[in-house]
Amino acid sequence: MIKVVSVVGAGTMGSGIAYVSALAGADTRLYDPFASALHKARNYHAHTLSRALTKQRLTQTEADAAQACLSYHDQLADATRGADLVIEAAPEQISLKQELFRQIETLVASTTILGSNTSSLPITEIASVLGYPGRAIGIHFFNPAPLMTLVEIIPGLDTTPATVAAVEAFTRQAGKDPVIVKDYPGFITTRIGLMYVAEAIFALQEGVAERDALDKAMRLGYNFPMGPLELADLVGLDVMLNVLDALYDNYRDARYRSPILLRKMVQAGRLGRKSGEGFYRYPG
Repeated sequence: MIKVVSVVGAGTMGSGIAYVSALAGADTRLYDPFASALHKARNYHAHTLSRALTKQRLTQTEADAAQACLSYHDQLADATRGADLVIEAAPEQISLKQELFRQIETLVASTTILGSNTSSLPITEIASVLGYPGRAIGIHFFNPAPLMTLVEIIPGLDTTPATVAAVEAFTRQAGKDPVIVKDYPGFITTRIGLMYVAEAIFALQEGVAERDALDKAMRLGYNFPMGPLELADLVGLDVMLNVLDALYDNYRDARYRSPILLRKMVQAGRLGRKSGEGFYRYPG
């Protein structure tokens, strides 16, 4: 049973995963080398717990217990000491994830599971740097992690059945509904969902329709909760671009080419909600 969880990276996804883990009752350590990121994560956790209390999604006892499960660390060795499961939530760059796995493996027990929250990269390739790749597995949470019930679990070529079973049990303990996916780049949701968003950006780029019309058509026509351009802003345009490039690098298929408009917006720093402007503007 997984009782101690370390989350590496205190960005949007890492902070959300840590929150989910703490609510599940695990001793949860959130690591980031930057104090500003840890401060932001701490505030996010306090705000999210307070909001859950206000909406009566949690009792005061449950909120206090979750808060007590959370700790914040700027030293990787401290954060991973005694961990049953380490989940990296670093940007979608395979070399970065491999380097993190290398470092983490030197700090943890041979029984510790190493999970990656990658949304697109091959788990087998990430795990290839490990002395024992059987412990590695993809654990793809969705944003916002506290609200989204789906988790994709992706075993690599060498991942052991025991690793899969332990992670599946943990995600269910955390109130999630996991699906097991084979190790193909993009898995299920990214491979299919990214094409939906990318095609909308191509349509905007080509002048098929204006921004608002594109989003309105997909919301009303397919009963989606948000349009594709709204979704792109929520995910982050830089994330979208990185993942599209990763899929193209792996499949060499023109379906995964990046819209020029998307690349230009990322170059201009228009990354979506997190930067205050993407396809839409976000005051404050």
